[in-house]
Amino acid sequence: MDNILKFVVAIFLVTVAVSCTSKKEVKVQPNILWINCDDLGRELACYGNPDVYTPNMDKLAKQGVKYVNAYSNAPVCSASRSSQITGTYPSAYNLLNHRTMDRVPLEEGIVPIMELFRKEGYFCTNGWAHKMTKNGKEDYNFSGKNFFDGTDWNQRAEGQPFFAQVQIHEPHRVFVEDKEHPLDAEKITIPEVYPDHPIIRADWKLYLESVQTADKRVGYILDRLEKEGLADNTIVILFGDHGRPHLRDKQWLYEGGLAIPLIVRYPKKMNAGEIKQDLISLVDVTASSLKLAGIEVPEYMHGKDVLNGEKREYMFGFRQRCGDAVDNIRSITDGRYKLIWNRMPELPYMQLTSYKKLQYPAFTLYKVLDKKGELKAPYNQFMAETRPEFELYDLSKDPNEFKNLAESKEHTKILKRLSDKLISELKIIEKNMFVESSDAVERAKQGSHAFLAKGFKKKGLNIDASDEEILKVWEEKLLNK
Repeated sequence: MDNILKFVVAIFLVTVAVSCTSKKEVKVQPNILWINCDDLGRELACYGNPDVYTPNMDKLAKQGVKYVNAYSNAPVCSASRSSQITGTYPSAYNLLNHRTMDRVPLEEGIVPIMELFRKEGYFCTNGWAHKMTKNGKEDYNFSGKNFFDGTDWNQRAEGQPFFAQVQIHEPHRVFVEDKEHPLDAEKITIPEVYPDHPIIRADWKLYLESVQTADKRVGYILDRLEKEGLADNTIVILFGDHGRPHLRDKQWLYEGGLAIPLIVRYPKKMNAGEIKQDLISLVDVTASSLKLAGIEVPEYMHGKDVLNGEKREYMFGFRQRCGDAVDNIRSITDGRYKLIWNRMPELPYMQLTSYKKLQYPAFTLYKVLDKKGELKAPYNQFMAETRPEFELYDLSKDPNEFKNLAESKEHTKILKRLSDKLISELKIIEKNMFVESSDAVERAKQGSHAFLAKGFKKKGLNIDASDEEILKVWEEKLLNK
C-alpha cells in the first residue's frame, strides 16, 4: 500500500511539474512597436482638426487610448530622439544641441533602450514605413553603432518577440501634396497662432496633406500586423517626435513645438476608445514601454510609467543650439500654466536660422510684412529685438501663448512655484551639463550656411538675396504667381 501511495504522489508531482513547465513555456512576451512620425503635431481628425483626412490614425485611436496632453521634451529631431531612446532628459547627457558636432559615447551605465530589450530576448529593428528594408532614421546625438538587429520585424527568429521602430518621414518638410485627397487652401481653418495670409494658407494646406500621407503609411503598418497575425500581441505606440514644422513651433518651447499626438493600442489589455488627460512625455513612453514588456526601468531614466498608472505633475522642455541658431531655453508646465525661461534673453526671436530661412515661407513673410507695418498684433510681438527672461502663460485661457503673465501681480505665486520647481530640477538634471566649444559652434554655423547656400542655388537665389526676393520665390511656388 505504501508503494502505491508513493507512486500516486510521484505521478502527482510529475504532473504538477509538467503543468508548470508547460505554462512557463507558453508565456508570450508582447511585441512593442513605436510608430515615430517626423514633426507630427496634433493635427489629426481624432484630435479635433476638421480639415484633415486621417482615417488610419483615427481608427487606431478608437481601438486604443488617446492621450491629449502628450509632449516631446525637445522641439527638434536629434535632441528629442536621443532623449526618447535613452529615457533621459536631453541636457543631462550632452544630447541637447541639435546634431551635436563632437559626439561621444554615452556615459558608462547609460544605454539605448534597445540594449535593455535585447537582454530579455527581443529582436530590435528600425526601418522606414515606405521601405522596411532600409535603415530608419536614428539622428542620435551620441556616437555608437549597431543599435539595431535589423530593419524589419520579419527578420527575427520564429516566435521571437520584437521591439520595432518604424519611421515615417512625413510631415517633415519639404511637404508633399496628397493628390488622392487634396485640400482647398481657401476652405481650411488657419490656427489663430498665425496671421491669416495666402502664403500661410498655402503652406498650412501642404502641411495637412503631408499629415495625410503619414496617415496612409500608418495604415500600411497596421494592415501588416493584421495580415501577419501579430495585431493582438503587439502594443502599438504612435507619436510625433516633436511638434509641427512651422514658425514659432518647431525649435521653440511653445505648445506648437512640443505638443504631440500619442495613441497606444494594446488589444484586450487597454480600454479601447479611452481618452486620457494625464500629462505624459516621450521619456515616459520609454519607461512605460519597458514596464509593458516586464522589464525593470533603470534608475537613471527620467521617465515615469504613465501608461500603467503613474502620474506626472510637471512637464519639462529643453532647447539649445539648432543649426546656426544658438539659444538656451527651458520650460515647465503643470498642464494649465506654462513657464518659459529664456536664459539668453538678449537674443531676438527671429535670429538667423538657415534651416527656416530656406524652408519656412513664414520666416521671410513675417519680415517683409513687418517692414511694411502690416504685421499686426499679436503676431508682431515675435519681431522684438530682445525677449523677456520669463514668459508665463495660462494655457486654459490663452492656448496660443500670446499674453505673457510674468509681470502680473495676480500670478506672482504661480510664477514663483513654477520657476522654483524648474530651477531646482535643472540643478539636478544639468549638474554635469556639457558646454559646447566655440569651435564646435562655428563649425555648426558654417555647415548651416553651406546648407542655405546650396538650397538657395536650387531656388535660383543668391546667398545674399533680399527678403523681398525670397518671398517672390515662395509666391511663385505656393500661389503660382
